[in-house]
This record gives sequence, C-alpha cells and structure tokens, in this order.
Amino acid sequence: MIVVAFDLDDTLVPEALFIKSGIRHIASLLHSSYPEIPSLRIIGSMDTALMTYRNHYSALELLLDEFHLSETVDMKEIVAEFRSHVPDPSIYHLAPSMIDVLNGLKKDNSVKISLITDGRSITQRNKIKAARLNTFIDDSDILISGETGHDKFDPDNFLHIMKKYAGADSFHYVGDNPKKDFLHPSRLGWHTHLAHAFPLAVHQGMPR
Repeated sequence: MIVVAFDLDDTLVPEALFIKSGIRHIASLLHSSYPEIPSLRIIGSMDTALMTYRNHYSALELLLDEFHLSETVDMKEIVAEFRSHVPDPSIYHLAPSMIDVLNGLKKDNSVKISLITDGRSITQRNKIKAARLNTFIDDSDILISGETGHDKFDPDNFLHIMKKYAGADSFHYVGDNPKKDFLHPSRLGWHTHLAHAFPLAVHQGMPR
C-alpha cells in the first residue's frame, strides 16, 4: 500500500480562489446593508489589492472611509464572515486535471489518499465541502490543524497517518511550501513532492 497525503491551500486548490469567493460574499453583504456603496466598487477595490499582493482588508477599509462608513462597519465582523463563508463552487473548485489525478488515485486499490492541512476548522471544512474533496478522501483521513491542535511545524498529524497505515510500503506528501510542508515528512522518511506554484500563492505573502 502507498499513502499519498496532500496539502490543501495552493496545492489542491489555489487559495486565491477562496479569497475571490470571500470578496464577493462580503461585497454582497455590505451592499445589502449599505446600498450607497456599490458591490462592484467593493469587488474592484479588493480584487485589485489581491492581484497586486496588497492587503484586501486594507483596501476595503479605504473604500469604507470614502463612503464615511469606517466608523459604522465592524472590520472584525467582516474578517470573521470572510473566514467562515462557504466558498462559491463556481469560483472555488478543483481543476479538471486535479480531479483526474484524484480519481486515478482513488481507483487504485493500492493507494490511500489523505489530507493534512493547517487552518481553522470551519474555514477548511467549508473549502473541503465546496471542492467536494470528500468524494475522494475519507473523513477519517482528513487532518486539520484547527481540529487536531497540531500544525505542520509538529510531526503529530504525520505520525497519526503513519500509525493508522503502519503496514504501508511508502508515504508521500504533496505540498506547495518547501519551508513548511516538508520539514517533518522528510524527517520521518516520507517522499515529498513540490506542487506547481499557483499565482498569488499564500506563502508568497498573501493575507487571509
């Protein structure tokens, strides 16, 4: 048996797609409460910040100030709403090529697929739902740092998979950030594979 574990953000799905979905969610909410601020202005300002590696929350704050709403809108609530929104599947989804990869692995009886990701439970679970990753990965093989209490700077989630599949011939981890993703898998004897970098990758400095 071979165990293949994936990172989620910027490995299976570009994190920029989650941010774009969140921007549109926030724009809709704000426009419904404050019709004087056009949703397209919100989307335009925040998208421009995203595409130029600037903080999209700061861009929104500047726009709110322009409409004299900076004292009215609670940015902490905006950030919480952003992080907990369910991504729009028309925006946040697996690429066809990635679906083909996961389908191929799932059909191979000698392979078990796992997901080891850092992040908040509600955020990552909503991404998993939108991308329909449960189609390919058993829930018991999905490890999220916000649920386990261990991020990828700890070996625990990798050790959990090794213990669960103790008879496996080899373990593989696919990630996008060599400075973070491969530290413990490499030490534990896993094979590590660097995913092709998506544009606007989070580890390049994008805020969430």
